[in-house]
Amino acid sequence: MTTSAAFKRSFDSIPRIFALTAEAFARDGIDPRLLHTVDLALEELFTNMVKYSTTTDAAVQVEIVAIEDGVEVTLTDYDVEPFDVTQAPDVDITLPIEQRRPGGLGLHLIRRLLDSIEYDYSKEKRRSRITFRKTQSGSPASRRVANKGEENACD
Repeated sequence: MTTSAAFKRSFDSIPRIFALTAEAFARDGIDPRLLHTVDLALEELFTNMVKYSTTTDAAVQVEIVAIEDGVEVTLTDYDVEPFDVTQAPDVDITLPIEQRRPGGLGLHLIRRLLDSIEYDYSKEKRRSRITFRKTQSGSPASRRVANKGEENACD
């Protein structure tokens, strides 16, 4: 069963997103040990959409689907420019803090916590879609990322 809702482009929507994930996990019997990681990834991706896609007021669609041994989540952002999260450069966490540039640590972290993350962009529709999976038995997405868009770009 798919759980789906649209969320206003506001940081104030994050508690409602967490309520949606909790509802989907409980109703669909998704392993509750995955909830924290899924909420962290959703918060990071949604926050980036709100923070960096400032040319639109369109709501962000979130879909949650139970899969074998876990969950698949899709965020769809409308009327936006492309930003391929699978192509964003990794943060060099070995550098001393004073030599690091701000930004990117959230994406760096979630790529290591998720099983997979995919990006798709439709130029005609100006639609960006990010899909990630998390299972109990999965491997980190940093080794399995994919882009499927007609045109991909990084900020």
